[in-house]
Amino acid sequence: MKIKKLYPNGKSKAFNITYDDGVLQDILFVNLLNKYGIKGTFNLNSLLMKQEFEWVHESGHKIKRLPEKAVVELYKGHEIASHTLNHPYMDSLSETEIKYQMQKDKENLEKLFGFTVAGFAVPFSYYSPMIAFCAIESGFEYARCSDERYTYAPPTNYYWWAAGTYHINPRWREFTEKFFDDETELSLCQIVGHSYDLDTENMWDEMERLFQKIAADDNIISMTNIELVRYLKAMDTAKISENKIANHSDIDLWFKVDDKTICVKSKEEYTK
Repeated sequence: MKIKKLYPNGKSKAFNITYDDGVLQDILFVNLLNKYGIKGTFNLNSLLMKQEFEWVHESGHKIKRLPEKAVVELYKGHEIASHTLNHPYMDSLSETEIKYQMQKDKENLEKLFGFTVAGFAVPFSYYSPMIAFCAIESGFEYARCSDERYTYAPPTNYYWWAAGTYHINPRWREFTEKFFDDETELSLCQIVGHSYDLDTENMWDEMERLFQKIAADDNIISMTNIELVRYLKAMDTAKISENKIANHSDIDLWFKVDDKTICVKSKEEYTK
């Protein structure tokens, strides 16, 4: 039998968007996501949020961190991940300092939001095996770095997860447009950036048009980082043979078998 792996609910593609820093522009951006039923992953710095840190972008736009009192209600239905306490340059830190940045931010965010924070996104562009090691030691299930893969293939190393593309990359339009016709198994379009970029680059209308197109496509499911990681890890454990699929995970898995879409329930098998 011919088998193709699918995302939840039998979708062939996944759309993922993950934004850093937790800034005032997130208010409008989250409302836009909610309007089209799209989930986001937001990477926050708890100390800068507490300080309501602000700065002026080279474009002249004021960039200000959201205060603690604003974020819990705002981000409901979306994923919260750690982005370190205060957004340091990680290449200047020791292992002990890196772990402190990760673990204290994780602790602060979990206390604020009341749920487990499972993911980490590195600030700036530096990444190393040490950061990946510290993310594992700090109890994160994945760590997203700042590299761009510019591919629709899903990640395989969840502790060195390179972004699909940044929306300030001039090629991002081509990347998102080609996604709708891509035939990669478990095709994934991941967009990374900051909501203030939509102000500085005047991209709000363009982003909304993309969301409209995503929401209207029945082949696409919106997933957060942690939803993707847990689903893909579960899929990796599936045992697929010539006439049987065995799901050994705690998550229901979806497949296209010949011309039929099926769901193999957790701990169950499908035999043709």
